[in-house]
Order: sequence, then C-alpha cells, then structure tokens
Amino acid sequence: MQDAANDELAYLRHRTVPIPASITPIPGYPSKLVIFRTHASHYWQVRCFLKGRTYKQSLRTTNKGVALRAARDFFHAKTAELYGQTIVERPETGNLFKDMATPVLAQEQARVERGEFSADGLRILQNRLHKTILPFFGDMPIKGIGYTQLADFVGHLSKQGLTSTTIQQHLVAARKVLKHAYTLGVILNVPSTPAIKTSSKPRGSFSLDEYGQLVRTARQQIGQRIPVRSTNRSKRGADKLERYAVVGADLHMLIGFMVNSFVRPSDIKNLRHKHVTVVRGQHVYLRLNLPESLAAT
Repeated sequence: MQDAANDELAYLRHRTVPIPASITPIPGYPSKLVIFRTHASHYWQVRCFLKGRTYKQSLRTTNKGVALRAARDFFHAKTAELYGQTIVERPETGNLFKDMATPVLAQEQARVERGEFSADGLRILQNRLHKTILPFFGDMPIKGIGYTQLADFVGHLSKQGLTSTTIQQHLVAARKVLKHAYTLGVILNVPSTPAIKTSSKPRGSFSLDEYGQLVRTARQQIGQRIPVRSTNRSKRGADKLERYAVVGADLHMLIGFMVNSFVRPSDIKNLRHKHVTVVRGQHVYLRLNLPESLAAT
C-alpha cells in the first residue's frame, strides 16, 4: 500500500517537473528567469529565484511569444513587489545606477494602478531600461554620472543607428532614474542632458481619391487568401511555415470607421462595446470613449 502511494507521488512529481527541452531563458534578463512546460499542463509556466525563494506561476497561454512577454511582466511586477522600497547599500562604491531602476519601476507600477500611467507606457519603460540603459549605466556609481556619461550614451545609441527621436526617448527614461535618485537625496542634482535635435515627421495621409481606391480594392479583395510566412524555431533549426489570412467582408468597413473616427490601429485592438455610446438627439451619432493608449510619460 505504501509503495503504491509512493509511486503515485513520484508520478505526480514527475508530471510537474519542467520538460528540459522546453526551459527557455528570457533574453536580456537574469538567467534565473525562465519559462517552461510540464506534462501536467498545456500552459507555459514562469519560474524566477528572488530573495532566497523560487516563484512560479502559470502564464495561461500556449503561445511561446505571448509567454515570453508575460514572463517579463511577471519579473517586473515581482521585483517591484519585493525590492520596490529597498535600495541596496554599497559602502565601498556608493549606490549604482541599477540600484535605482527597480524602485523607479515600482513607482511607475503604482501610477499604472492609480490610472496615471498606461500599462503600455510601463512596458516601454521596462524594455528601454533592461535592453539599452542598464547594460550601459547599470554598474556605474550614480554619483559619477554626469553630462559626459550621458553624451557617451548618446554616441553609443547613434552608432546603433537609432533615430534622434528614439535617442531622446531613452534619455528621458534614464533621466527618470536620475530624478528618483535626486528625490531620495542620493545625488545632489540631476545632470544636464545633451541637446538632441528632433525633426517632426508627420504620418502620411491619403487623398480623397486614394481613400476611395483603398476602400474599393478592399471590397474587390473579399475572399482573397494572403500568404503569411512565419518561422518556427525548434531543435532542428528554423522551419519556414506558410499559412493564409483571408480578406474579410468587414475590412472595407473597418477602413471607413477608422478614417471617420480618427482612431489608431492600437485603439481598434483595445476597443470594446463599453467604449461606444449611441447618442440620439437631433442627430444620431456614436460617441467613442476610448481607453488611453499612449500615456507614456
């Protein structure tokens, strides 16, 4: 009887053990953050070791790309929860730039919860910090970062081919960390940033004739199959996949709706019934109350 119970326990334990071939680290993040699959669930799981404990959570998706994004969100939320109010003490070197990054993200997470900052804006800030800013400034003593170091950062980004607008956005994110250090009294002032000349590049627009042609073409293409090529990476290498999308009858209506309501594709993605009100008066029209999608400052 005892042997049977042990066998059942071993079986259950085996089903929850990560499948070795599925363990995937998150690029640009600590190696302790990984996603994996088990035989007990068809969903991806995330695992991270923080403050002497292992944290796991189901990501509730079978899509690996979605799981990677969800794992990054999990890491930021958990580190903000555990380290948000803690600043590492470094008597020998003084506080490093990276010591301030997590408290800043915790502060911005709180703004998201209060509705003062968009979740997309927070995600953009997280990506800029982890992919670009921390690799450059992370191990520098924050008191030693001044105009010269910021100018070197601008040069570093310029060599990577980034536009002046993107460079300016990265400087704003880096300055956010420096401002937080100043607020806490870690540094005496916020250094000046190099001037970046940005040129306005308005988005292109359709003329009335071009708009009409676009709508007519969308109608004519109803039912057409469009090849969509993607890559599936496996242990055998990259496999080219080909699938098809079909032009639906609603595409030309979507084009007309977007033009007449001045919404962006991201707005369409977030649009729900609750955001649309039918106003009936002298004229009948729709009132759109869209959720904020670009509050990224």
